[in-house]
Amino acid sequence: MKKIILVLAAAMVMTCGDAFAQKKNVARAKAKLNAEVPDYKGAREAIEPALSDSVTKNLADTWFTAGKIYYKLFDEEQRKSWMGQSADENLMATALMKCYDCMEIADSLDQAPNAKGKVRPKFRKQIVEIVDVIKPGFINAGGFYFKNQQYENAIAAFEYYLDYPNLPFWEEEKRQALATDSMIPTMQYYCGACASQSNNSELALKYFNILDKTYQAENRPVKEQEEMFQFMIYEYGRLKDSVALLDMYKIGVQRFPFNTFYARSLVNEYLSKNDLNSALDWINLAINQGDSTAIFFNLKAQILEHKGDVKAAEQFYLKAIEKDPEFADAMGSLGRIYYNEAVEELDRVNAIKNDREYRAAKAKMETFFLKPLPYMEKAHQVSPQERDYIVALRGIYYNLQNIYYGAKKTALSKEYEAKYKEMDAKMKSL
Repeated sequence: MKKIILVLAAAMVMTCGDAFAQKKNVARAKAKLNAEVPDYKGAREAIEPALSDSVTKNLADTWFTAGKIYYKLFDEEQRKSWMGQSADENLMATALMKCYDCMEIADSLDQAPNAKGKVRPKFRKQIVEIVDVIKPGFINAGGFYFKNQQYENAIAAFEYYLDYPNLPFWEEEKRQALATDSMIPTMQYYCGACASQSNNSELALKYFNILDKTYQAENRPVKEQEEMFQFMIYEYGRLKDSVALLDMYKIGVQRFPFNTFYARSLVNEYLSKNDLNSALDWINLAINQGDSTAIFFNLKAQILEHKGDVKAAEQFYLKAIEKDPEFADAMGSLGRIYYNEAVEELDRVNAIKNDREYRAAKAKMETFFLKPLPYMEKAHQVSPQERDYIVALRGIYYNLQNIYYGAKKTALSKEYEAKYKEMDAKMKSL
């Protein structure tokens, strides 16, 4: 029994001794901090063990002293920077964040009731003064990390700035001023940008969604609003969130009708799912919103063609070409429709057994193959590397060459033969 008591007594002596040592460390740190020639780095080395000790870590004095030391470390480097001297930017940034953390903990402990249940804060006024004055430093700290591509650290620094209105020790007027700080959207933007750079799409979307709402509320220029919207689409795309992307395209069609990207993307999504009715509904909405573009008419034509209504599709391809005579996609699509009709007619003609009827029908084939020709030639002129246009022109020239051959139009036959060979060579070179 005596041995046990002795062991317990020894443990108590060791514990008390350790606590006493940590209190001495706090005192030593204060002495180095307040010396005639301060030793801030030495003060930091002295205080850090006390921050994890079971006794001293529960004292407001410990954390306030640490916060003040980190503030002085930050301020010393900041003054060097102001004077054009070489400053340790990394130390500035880390000391700044540690100062904030320490002061927040110090204030929390400082507000705890004493043994009599009364709250008698000792450090709040000084804490408020220091935390208030270091606020701009977080912009520079984030900028330092961003410049060095340390994106996660940059986010942490910018988020300290954003957290200011949430600190418990501000008076209401001050809190409102902090909450309406004009720099907040800029800090949120950089948080989102850094998150995107570090492939953290979820965090990027958190900030971009906040900014999207802010930009709408502030009625920011449409260009700025759409830029933010595009950032969000990019992140949803990186997450492969097809449901969110579909919703974004729907919103984009209505918010930014001047940009055909949203309608095209939305229609393509529905076409990929073979939901032709929904695709048609949305393109009609886009067309009815105002002055329709060639792209919208072309999209509607594609949907109608998918639905099997080729005649209606033809009319909208023509509307697209009327809007934009250089629109290769619409011209190629219309040329394809006419070319397919010509091939079908040729198959029908070739199936005729009666020689007289065959010759009469074959003589009319010229019209069928001339119909797609100007559209395919123009499409090829605008997009000379598009294989589909080359293949179609090769087929058209080949058939026209055969139609004119032996029909007392040998000059035309040779002309189309030369064009056929040109397209054949292009096709083989691709």
